[in-house]
Amino acid sequence: MGVDSNADDRELEAQGYQRAMPRRYSLLSLLSLSFALTASWNGFGSAIGTGLGEFGSAGILWTLPIAAAMSWIVSLGMAELSSAYPNSGAQYYWSFRVATSAWAPFASYVSACVSTAGWWLGNASVANFIAAMILAMVKISIPDYVIQPWHQWLLYAVILWLAVAINVFGSRFVPLFSKFILYFSLTSLTATIITILVCAAPNFQKASWVFGDITHASGWDNKGLLFLLCLLNNAYGFMGTDAGAHLSEEIPNPMVNVPKVIVMPVLIGLITTWPFALACLFVIVDVNRVIAPPSGLPLIEIYYQATGSKSATIALLAAFAFCMFGCATANVAGSSRQIWAASRDNTFPGSLWWSQVSPRFQMPLNAAVLSGFVPTVGSTKIWND
Repeated sequence: MGVDSNADDRELEAQGYQRAMPRRYSLLSLLSLSFALTASWNGFGSAIGTGLGEFGSAGILWTLPIAAAMSWIVSLGMAELSSAYPNSGAQYYWSFRVATSAWAPFASYVSACVSTAGWWLGNASVANFIAAMILAMVKISIPDYVIQPWHQWLLYAVILWLAVAINVFGSRFVPLFSKFILYFSLTSLTATIITILVCAAPNFQKASWVFGDITHASGWDNKGLLFLLCLLNNAYGFMGTDAGAHLSEEIPNPMVNVPKVIVMPVLIGLITTWPFALACLFVIVDVNRVIAPPSGLPLIEIYYQATGSKSATIALLAAFAFCMFGCATANVAGSSRQIWAASRDNTFPGSLWWSQVSPRFQMPLNAAVLSGFVPTVGSTKIWND
């Protein structure tokens, strides 16, 4: 039996809105976009050095499933709300519907502001890390190259606006691109694990160190605090599960499909991240160089210690960076819908502008441009360097 798109539109009209964009996403493509955005194994890899310094190998390993469980509980709540109220405003709209009449406008407004700021920070974080990775790869290839702050900012801006351009000019193909990122990510993850384990064999770390070491370099003595810091560090890899909710008006049967898209990335993320974490920890030779790497990026040091090859390290980093670019593209998709949805109700200054949907590209063009503009001019490097 086919899905009744008219029923989806009537549900949206009952909420007070008209469908403004085509429902071009399938369950798989929206799940792929959400997986690309959470990028759990990439998030773990980007923050592994911080976690090791906070609570050792055991801390970063065992807080991983705890962080996933916490994210899953939150995601279950969002899945329930998205089933009842499939709306691209997500938390902004849900706050208005479930709060008391006296507090609904305030709760909704605060949620919209916090959520939008979070999306912008996410855009900046991912683009900045990709820029740092690319420059580090150049440094590996050309040892005499001196990285300047403006080099990183310029590359950061290019990455941001490339993600925006794909969302705008390739709007029809973002679902297909998201599925490609899913397949590429799983393939590169498998190849990375096999490569570093084969190259490092038989010189592995002892299991007692991997599973039980809590040596830290934080300067703090309170183990409870160190545990929480490490837990927070691992939570970075399970953020953004609400992405599917912000595109709920672009998928058929959102009351059924969107909850799946919210919950499943957490489970997939844990399944993919746990073996990657184990592989990375087992191949570490010099822990101190991972915590304070010469390149500034701990993952580079892990790959190089495992393979002993600059070429192999660069190849693995390039695959990692491309997966992160998929995350950047998904970030722009989610943030633009968040801004657009909230602007439909005149939430922000200039809402008339941000709430427009481009007839040509059939997506919130102005909101996407804003999602690139704010992180670009908000970078401290553009003003200080």
